[in-house]
Amino acid sequence: MKLLRHFSLFICSILSLSLFANVEIYSQLMSEQAWHIRSAVVSPSGSAVRLKVDVAQGEQVRWYQIIPDTSQYYKNANHPWEQNPYQWAGFGKVRYQQKHLKQFDNHPYITVDAGLLKQNNVFNSHYYHADVGSFWFEVEVIGVNGIKRVSTGVRDTDHRGLSKHVLRVSFTTGDGYLGTLSSFFNVPAIFGSVPYQSQHYLGVDCADVLMAAHAIHNNGKVHDRNVAWLVTNLKHKANLSDFKGAGSAIKWGADISPGDFIAVRYRQNGQFAHIGALYKDSNNNGLLDGEDLVLHAGPNALSYSTVSDAGFLGEIVILDNQS
Repeated sequence: MKLLRHFSLFICSILSLSLFANVEIYSQLMSEQAWHIRSAVVSPSGSAVRLKVDVAQGEQVRWYQIIPDTSQYYKNANHPWEQNPYQWAGFGKVRYQQKHLKQFDNHPYITVDAGLLKQNNVFNSHYYHADVGSFWFEVEVIGVNGIKRVSTGVRDTDHRGLSKHVLRVSFTTGDGYLGTLSSFFNVPAIFGSVPYQSQHYLGVDCADVLMAAHAIHNNGKVHDRNVAWLVTNLKHKANLSDFKGAGSAIKWGADISPGDFIAVRYRQNGQFAHIGALYKDSNNNGLLDGEDLVLHAGPNALSYSTVSDAGFLGEIVILDNQS
């Protein structure tokens, strides 16, 4: 009986391998001549990206978008308001959904551009962006004999999240630092994220998303840095001891620039608790105030917010990004 059981398990393993063989997705920027097999392709300013899969005559093709749930936030460590704040809690499990892109059925070549996937906010998340940020894709090829070939996809996850080998297409708002930072839209917020997660767009918190974008923009290594480390080690360009969102004498252009970091400390003698990147002088008055825009993550996924709505009220310091 034992021998029969082992033989059955062996046959099941062989059948499993036959039914789900691997297939590769090729990608091509509109500016490129060649096709590439790569885990990520980045398109500045929303230029279209072409994808393809090799198929034989009579094979069917199904394309899928893999969508992480950004309607909630996750944690690897306890939040500051929880018992034992900042204590490691174990890797948070991110929720994903596979969305069948029926408009591409049986198309071995498809073209993806910013905005094409706007109907795919399957989690009804306020933090889903259809025209900028990162999108993940999977393809399935079904042979005439019923055998499936699938690319690395939603089934390929571990304790850190989705496999880094799942094809990621990132649309950005440009080539500069803020453009690189914009590629992190649609990435889940994970408090206490680790460098592996931020480097591979699996999850970020407020400091990690800034440092990951900085490293990627400068072709460097992603380091584990918290808000306190950034405030201590980066050059201070300006500070206010009690910023209430108005009455600032900090000048755009002269004192601060888009891409500089803004950090806040809420309690006297407490630690700096939140950080984001200055985006623009929204009301064009030339002064930093609560109506100006920042890009920040935590406890939610990366988003544009006003300085006031993002919680940068209290003791603030503006840090030189040096990007």
